[in-house]
Amino acid sequence: MTPRKITILALMLVAVAAVLVLEPGPAFEVARNLLALSNVLLFIFALGALLWFLYWVFLRRMLRARRIANARMKRLMQKERER
Repeated sequence: MTPRKITILALMLVAVAAVLVLEPGPAFEVARNLLALSNVLLFIFALGALLWFLYWVFLRRMLRARRIANARMKRLMQKERER
């Protein structure tokens, strides 16, 4: 699929969702609930992606730096014990 087709498909889905949300009546209650559920799932996905990014960029580097510093300290302590 080309980006243009994806954009058109997304706009069509938004239009259908808007019609379903704005249409009064109990017949569309299920559609409204599904849209609300999809919003919750999108929020959870976005939060998970943010946490993964923070782990990948910041926490992983800090843990690696600490592991390297600990290995360096152990090596220095071992050299001191050998003297």
